[in-house]
Amino acid sequence: MKIAVVGAGIGGLTVAALLQEHGHEVKVFEKNQELSEVGAGIGIGGNVIDKLHNHDLAKGIKNAGQIIDTLAIADNSGTALSKIKLKRNTINLTLERQSLLETIQSYVQSSSIYTGYQVLSIENEANKVTVHFEKHEAETFDLCIGADGLHSSVRASVAPNTKVNYQGYTVFRGLVNDVQLKDANTATEYWSKQGRVGIVPLLNNKVYWFIAINAKIHNTEYQTYGKPHLQARFNNFPNEVREVLDKQSETGILLHNIYDLKPLKTFVYNRTVLLGDAAHATTPNLGQGAGQAMEDAIVLANCLETYDFDQALERYDKLRVKHTKKIIKKSRKIGKVAQSTQRLFIKVRNAIAKRIPNSLLARQTKFIYKTKDK
Repeated sequence: MKIAVVGAGIGGLTVAALLQEHGHEVKVFEKNQELSEVGAGIGIGGNVIDKLHNHDLAKGIKNAGQIIDTLAIADNSGTALSKIKLKRNTINLTLERQSLLETIQSYVQSSSIYTGYQVLSIENEANKVTVHFEKHEAETFDLCIGADGLHSSVRASVAPNTKVNYQGYTVFRGLVNDVQLKDANTATEYWSKQGRVGIVPLLNNKVYWFIAINAKIHNTEYQTYGKPHLQARFNNFPNEVREVLDKQSETGILLHNIYDLKPLKTFVYNRTVLLGDAAHATTPNLGQGAGQAMEDAIVLANCLETYDFDQALERYDKLRVKHTKKIIKKSRKIGKVAQSTQRLFIKVRNAIAKRIPNSLLARQTKFIYKTKDK
């Protein structure tokens, strides 16, 4: 088949690589002039690695990633609230977003990637789909895959009434070198009224950090925040947090408001399919944004290889819509609990967290791994 992939991010490049292996003619269209991932670090769970089986891409990701086996939550004094051991017999990784993108890109034919292609609209017909571009001639394909992110042009064309929801907080992110953490296999979050701080180990003593602060959607205060502001705000946090912020350069701090997508009832619109954030953008609280995009890609490629065309799209829809809806809702709920600034709620939340068995907490995320790949 002749297939268009709109968006050369993590999900788009993954599906392109897998479909090309299956013999399809694939063109990847990216609106930007260069391929890059806006962000610092990222997590790829064992749910993705397991579904890739023995594919070389899994080996490439493993080589670039730091193994994480524990998620720890503490308060701003460093007192432990909970510690979650990740699923046994699987590999969970953290790595730089750009490293992940470049690793996946290496499995895609370079001649099939077209940069500077802004999609305007999609026109579905019975046996073909036409992609219209801003500055290029329209092209016709057998299938169009919209993998162009939260503000997807493809989704706007096929599902114009989709609702994007601001979740009430904004996130600073950065990368720091030469940090000696106590445990290089544990990702830690510190929860407090001032905000939430995450410290995530990467390979070679690098660290990905994030700080989530509640803010109104049009609040401009935090846009002027720099390193000194963050250091002052979180000066009472444990040494690990202060050390990371001390080593952060004055530049290179990213800031993004956090949104998710109202769950869609379908990802399939005739000969157009949505994938990744274009289909089910979620908050980062489960660390599954990129992972679910890659799962989409794996499942879609497998379905197209296993079933006839119509059955393949139907199967993809059945496997992905319900599961990703659960991811969106679960992640949103965690964010609301973690971002609370109400003193009484925080006191009760922390007291309960200390008493919940870690095994029970671990079971809350087992559903992430229990999905089929075709």
